[in-house]
Amino acid sequence: MAQDSSSPHDRLTDWVGHWRTRIETKETQFSHAATEDFDGKCSMLPHGTFVVCEYVGLQPDADDGRVRNDVVLIYYSDVDKTFKFTTVLPEGGPREDLMSVDGRIWTRPFEIPRRSGGVANARETYDFVSPKKRRARLEISIDQGAHWTLVNEAASTRVN
Repeated sequence: MAQDSSSPHDRLTDWVGHWRTRIETKETQFSHAATEDFDGKCSMLPHGTFVVCEYVGLQPDADDGRVRNDVVLIYYSDVDKTFKFTTVLPEGGPREDLMSVDGRIWTRPFEIPRRSGGVANARETYDFVSPKKRRARLEISIDQGAHWTLVNEAASTRVN
């Protein structure tokens, strides 16, 4: 892990590697309890500007029977002086969010459309506990961040 790097681009190496992830989703107003396993492979592209990750579900989705497959592009924008996290899902287009980094914690705030109209605030935090372990949490707020509901927690282990 590039904890004390002088260049923000060096921090991208935190993500690089082959990761096994287990996501424990809670029973909430936003989700049903479930456990999902993913295989993730993140690589730095040759010029060291972008990290590309592919996450593949290791079991079919309980709702539609399809195997989930997501691609994520993580990079540092020298123009904006921010980290960017772009997700591409097969059933939709890309979604780009900003990320902040504080020590070993990466945080991605974003909004989720609500069925009743408007949006809910969400935040996903990634804690790089060690070079081989990463923890993540997804939380949602429907009152502009006054209260947060934990939707899921993930534990990832780097296998190489």
